[in-house]
Amino acid sequence: MSSGNIRSIIKAAYLLQLRHGPFTEVEFEAAGNASELQNVLKLQYLEEQQVNQEKRYSLSEKGRAQIKVVLAGGVYDVLHLGHLAALTEAKTLGDVLVAVVATDITVEMLKGRKPVFPQEDRRALVEGLKPVDKAILGYEDVGFGFEQVLVEVMPDIVAFGYDQENLERSVSEIINRRKLKIQTVKLTQYEHERYLSSTSVKQKLSEQLR
Repeated sequence: MSSGNIRSIIKAAYLLQLRHGPFTEVEFEAAGNASELQNVLKLQYLEEQQVNQEKRYSLSEKGRAQIKVVLAGGVYDVLHLGHLAALTEAKTLGDVLVAVVATDITVEMLKGRKPVFPQEDRRALVEGLKPVDKAILGYEDVGFGFEQVLVEVMPDIVAFGYDQENLERSVSEIINRRKLKIQTVKLTQYEHERYLSSTSVKQKLSEQLR
């Protein structure tokens, strides 16, 4: 089994257990990797456990070390090319890109308004983008929400957009306080002439509808 195949299988296992927990052989098979289950077990990349008399599997520490996970986050309300450019760049930093999408309550608390699209619509749209391997909703607790996401996802890298200075400071504080082995990366600032922001898109739509 080639290193590329191994990484692909481990990536599938990681995504399967994210927010789902230990998975069964049937679930692993549904992800298209059942034929490799024993091989990955032999390499000690998976751990086997009994849960309510049912065999379940999860990535071992050795298995998790085989892939690099990148985490990016945002509101993603009214998707535009700037979002795609940032997520595409973030994906180049690792093997797996997880995008955390702010909940409706979080958006309202931070921006003082409701988003145009509800949270599940925004999550589904982001997950449909080619660079994104999985999109998850954040937690509604603004103070500890991203900390919970960090513990859950345990990324190797957190990528921040050029305008996410406040979030970058907050996450860096969490990483330092908890002594987490997570790297932070600032993504390239996109050209405003080429990539309109969500606010600019909304303004243009509003002007055209007058």
